[in-house]
Amino acid sequence: MEKEKVSEYLNALSDKLQERKVIAGSFEDIADFPLAIGQCLYVLDYQKKEVTFQNGIYDFLGYMPEEFTFDLVTSIYHPNDYDMVTRLIKATLQFASENNVSSDVGYFVTYRIKRKDGLYVKVLRQSNIFDADDNGKIISSISMLTDITFIDASEKVQWKFDVPGLDQKKFKKYVSKEYSGFFSSRELEVLKLLKEGSASSVIAKKLFISKHTVDGHRRKMLRKSNCFNTIDLVNFSKNNGLL
Repeated sequence: MEKEKVSEYLNALSDKLQERKVIAGSFEDIADFPLAIGQCLYVLDYQKKEVTFQNGIYDFLGYMPEEFTFDLVTSIYHPNDYDMVTRLIKATLQFASENNVSSDVGYFVTYRIKRKDGLYVKVLRQSNIFDADDNGKIISSISMLTDITFIDASEKVQWKFDVPGLDQKKFKKYVSKEYSGFFSSRELEVLKLLKEGSASSVIAKKLFISKHTVDGHRRKMLRKSNCFNTIDLVNFSKNNGLL
């Protein structure tokens, strides 16, 4: 997803939230939240498009408070993770802005983020609703980043959005919508046959293309999804509503 499109969506979301009455969270409840080395905490207000609270940012990422802006937070993903992360975040915000979501619901996603010194670190981002409107729909979110590079140095973007009572089927429809167009129509044809366990030579015959072309589609899909093998690719596609 292009940065311009993400910016357009966030602007549209801000406009959408302008008329909503805010039931504010308490900064006092998080001001003294204990952070370990390699952790930071911040609140993103989607109505104001501002970072309204931050703690541990400089120690972990090296950014001064005035540098850690809304635009920075929503753009410093690793270039190879950017497309997937922004699709997932957009799906989550769309879901949370249109449905009543409890503050107990946690959204977890792993990706690489850019430090002030230019280095990328792999983080686990855990987010919950912080401010909501009077119908329980999102106004702002609180997120904690944890450095997980020492246990996961892979390039895979993974996510989980779960809590007892959450309508997972409904949420996955939002994810599936955002992943529309991620793979080409021909790649999806190859993918469906890979799911069935078909070899490249068999797929080639069924689709009336060469084995070389099939292998090319497989490599492209693995690269797009940051997957290492067919099993990973199929699981990734199921999880994101592509199969």
